[in-house]
Amino acid sequence: MKDRIISSLSYLTSGLVGFIWLIVSHIRHDRLSAFTRFHIFQSIFIFILIYVVGLVLNILLAIVKIMPIIGPLTVNIAYFLKDFPLILGFSIINFAIVALSVYLAFSAFMGRYGEVPGVSDTVRKM
Repeated sequence: MKDRIISSLSYLTSGLVGFIWLIVSHIRHDRLSAFTRFHIFQSIFIFILIYVVGLVLNILLAIVKIMPIIGPLTVNIAYFLKDFPLILGFSIINFAIVALSVYLAFSAFMGRYGEVPGVSDTVRKM
């Protein structure tokens, strides 16, 4: 039960609880179960990936913004997707990230391996 709680909290805190649990278990010389290890690494990997993709897209948006015709259109679409509150006060992208986090936290709490295409296979190979 402890493994499932730690795994689900890792998703809900963007990997922070999982990272702290990795440090604590390393200091205490505890061995992590394969289930907990999978979910901790997957949560950390997903939120680092979200951060890096967001950073790259912001840089590309800053470059495209100065183009005469494409710039204003691209800025308006990006604003609509990432800043305009639509669903329960969340933008479309933020709602998708929260929905993914809740789905993965719920599946971890139920004792299942939450699958994210591409990410889960990478985490299993680590």
